[in-house]
Amino acid sequence: MNTKLILAATAFASFALTTQAQSGIAFITDVKGEAAMDAGKATLMAELKKGARVTCAKECMVGVMYLLSGKEYVLKGPGDFVVGDNEVSAKIGPPPTVRETKWKVSSQVVAQTAQSSSASIRMRSLGGGNKAEAPLPAERLIYPRDTKVATLQPAFRWASANAKGPFEFELKAAGSAKPVHKAKSSSLGLTLPGNVRLQPDMEYSWVVKSGAVDVGMTTFKTLPTHALELTQKRKPDDKAPFSDWLLFALTLKDVNADQDAAEVWAKLAKERPDLPELAALAK
Repeated sequence: MNTKLILAATAFASFALTTQAQSGIAFITDVKGEAAMDAGKATLMAELKKGARVTCAKECMVGVMYLLSGKEYVLKGPGDFVVGDNEVSAKIGPPPTVRETKWKVSSQVVAQTAQSSSASIRMRSLGGGNKAEAPLPAERLIYPRDTKVATLQPAFRWASANAKGPFEFELKAAGSAKPVHKAKSSSLGLTLPGNVRLQPDMEYSWVVKSGAVDVGMTTFKTLPTHALELTQKRKPDDKAPFSDWLLFALTLKDVNADQDAAEVWAKLAKERPDLPELAALAK
């Protein structure tokens, strides 16, 4: 190999290692109990740099995922742990257990989304998150509303003072006068029949009426094919650990399926009331 090319490759490798050392190489995917990170409290989705110390009290658990490998280390207290280049080691206490995950390719992307979400929570708390919210109107469309969706057969939901309707539902593709689907419903929701599948990367509008009352009209857009395939591939099963669902919500957020992500946050918030940031992300 040309000497100049060797020197250039060496310089690039050195730069990459230096950059990795200066930035985060892992992030926290779960926290239970009393845990500290360096001099502060260990928080969900916090970034971890090489050399970071994580301390767990008794009956504490912390999940740490590496960006490049997607490996998740589960730390259990009491113990004192150090974040290394590729693994977390125990200085005091039991050695961490390691779990191979399917997040290797996208862990760096979702970590960036995690940092954005974490910053958003901090900004809300600084801006006075305890202010009373305006009451929601009785007649309104709930889902999907002004968002992208990670499915070609969304389950439509709305609210109404007249819960039993009957309601008239109509769905159209953008720019088309012909409805994709029309139906009547006596409940506050509607699922598309199996023979009605929407198109990827397409904008739709839907409207619901109850007699002379307009419940509402809104739009949504389906994800492109590659994003639909990604989210379907990454969707955890019902028995998957908490961190898999956390990362799935971040993946949905990254592809701009904001309402779908919020619904996962809401599910997690209900399961884990000890992590109030989840409820903030669900809003």
